[in-house]
Amino acid sequence: MRTTIISTSKIKTYKIIALTIVSAITLLMVGGALYRSIGFEEYNLLLMVPLYVMLAYKVIPTIIKIKNVSYDQSSVYYDKKGFEVQVPFEDIKDIEIKTISGVYKIKLYSPSQDGSAIMFKTSLWYPFNFKKQDEKVNELRDRIDRYKRTLLENNLAGLPSYRI
Repeated sequence: MRTTIISTSKIKTYKIIALTIVSAITLLMVGGALYRSIGFEEYNLLLMVPLYVMLAYKVIPTIIKIKNVSYDQSSVYYDKKGFEVQVPFEDIKDIEIKTISGVYKIKLYSPSQDGSAIMFKTSLWYPFNFKKQDEKVNELRDRIDRYKRTLLENNLAGLPSYRI
């Protein structure tokens, strides 16, 4: 039974707004640089066009990779194309915050169906309610640590040479 859904329920809204903003800024900068170079023969802004294109090239896939994440006593679950993917706690290496807007990254020991990391966003209003959202993520970290400690004890107790 799932105990907590840690992601925001408005993940689609966030993705649409973020992709629109990134695309609009990139298009405005590239269009402005082209307009200035053609209309006024000022070519210095064209030097910044690759910077904005590289920024969009890095940010857009990151936004698309954000998932809805929930967890129970022994696994993390995320949605992928209408299906639910289960990642056991023992496969999770670390959880860290990736951006100032509250996107977290779950690093995995072995890659799952979506790669070696799962990204999720806790709240649309993250900078303003960070304490509450960080408590949710810390609770998940604590559960993972507790699970890994019990897993280690169970594995050691099962070894025949350990009973000597």
